[in-house]
Order: sequence, then structure tokens, then C-alpha cells
Amino acid sequence: MMFLIRAAFWLAVVSVFVPSDFAGDAFSMPVSLSETRIDAEKPVNEWCENNSALCDAGREAMRFGGFLTEMATDRIETALLAEEAAPAKS
Repeated sequence: MMFLIRAAFWLAVVSVFVPSDFAGDAFSMPVSLSETRIDAEKPVNEWCENNSALCDAGREAMRFGGFLTEMATDRIETALLAEEAAPAKS
């Protein structure tokens, strides 16, 4: 956790000193990302209609991944709280 805080701090420090034109001139994107997402939704839905077993398996895998993530975060939180509650060793 401390690594992430330090990394964010140094990234902020470096970003203050980077000149505004460091990356060059700004450019415009020809297609907005929201339109791209909407355009991709129809083919994915059609594909899932034709391959419902694969889509169902993918949804189940996502649910299982969410469960594992939640379980891991609960265990980490419990371990951190136990570590904080334990008397300091000297």
C-alpha cells in the first residue's frame, strides 16, 4: 500500500514539472469512443445469440472471478485489522 502512495506522490511531482507541450500538439479523434461502444454492442449480442453456451460460461466465469476477488479482499482486510490489533513487537 505504501508503494502505491509513494508512486502516486512521485507521479504528481513529476507531472508538475513536465511542460504543457511535452507530448506535442493535440489531435482530434475521428470517431468518439461512445459511438464505437454502441456499434460493437450489436455484433456481440448477435454472437451471443448464436453461441449462448459460451456466453453463459463467460458470465459464470466473471461471477466466479468477482467472488474470488471479494473473498481475497475480505481476507486481506481481516489480516490487516488483526495486524493492527496485535500488540507491537519490539
